[in-house]
Amino acid sequence: MVAGNNGGLFGLPYEISIIVLIILLGLLILVAWLLVSVRSKVRELGRESAEPETTSNEPGWFGRKWDWAVKNLNFTLIILGILFIGTIASFVFLYERAQDLGTEIGYAPEQPIKFNHKIHAGQYGIQCQYCHTGVDKAKNASIPSLSTCMNCHDAINSGPQYGTKEIAKIYKALDYNPDTRTYGNHPTPVQWVRIHNLPDHVFFSHAQHVNAGKLACENCHGRVQEMERVQQVSTLEMGWCINCHRETKANTANPYYTATFDFAKKHKNFTIAQLGGVECSQCHY
Repeated sequence: MVAGNNGGLFGLPYEISIIVLIILLGLLILVAWLLVSVRSKVRELGRESAEPETTSNEPGWFGRKWDWAVKNLNFTLIILGILFIGTIASFVFLYERAQDLGTEIGYAPEQPIKFNHKIHAGQYGIQCQYCHTGVDKAKNASIPSLSTCMNCHDAINSGPQYGTKEIAKIYKALDYNPDTRTYGNHPTPVQWVRIHNLPDHVFFSHAQHVNAGKLACENCHGRVQEMERVQQVSTLEMGWCINCHRETKANTANPYYTATFDFAKKHKNFTIAQLGGVECSQCHY
């Protein structure tokens, strides 16, 4: 599902890494069972041998080591120790991966409909705000409705890359018949996969950054107009946001600053951090 390296086990995606860990633990349990079974069989054979062997053949190096191990080592404790170490290592790995959720540079999940931003935003120059209408009005930029797609694809039913295949998915989701140009009564929502995700305890407003900060979309999302499949290019971690606030000069042409902050009335050059942009309550409340 995920393109690129998600930072999982052996460079595998996170979901596959969990499966691999489960398989490895299963193999450890199987090895433990086999070794305990062998140990029990050796003990059973030893009890059946009432008389010592009269052969003069001395056991080899491996035989001597095995005899020593059988007599002196507790295989059960060894196997339990291996399983314990494997389990702790697995939990540590999963914990570390959990800390990285939402901060993975290069995260580019495959979407249910392959929308090529390089063609739409790059080749045809469609502005971000045309589809993401909430970017200058609300906290979220908003996911475009399929009716927005139909503004063009009501007339365009074939694309330069996928032909009619992907556009047909739009019609199917809307229960739209392109031949009669009519809509049915059974539309189905498209299950888009979210790419940029912040924890629930973090407040971020697109409108504030676009209107007051005058930030371009590519400041955080990279050059989306050059991406065939959109991917995350910034960690979006707290330190990343704080550094931006410390380095970014406030837009002094915006009357909001001089009308709200006494500091802005006395200084012409100041950063967002100097206006309280690094205070905890700005994002956590």
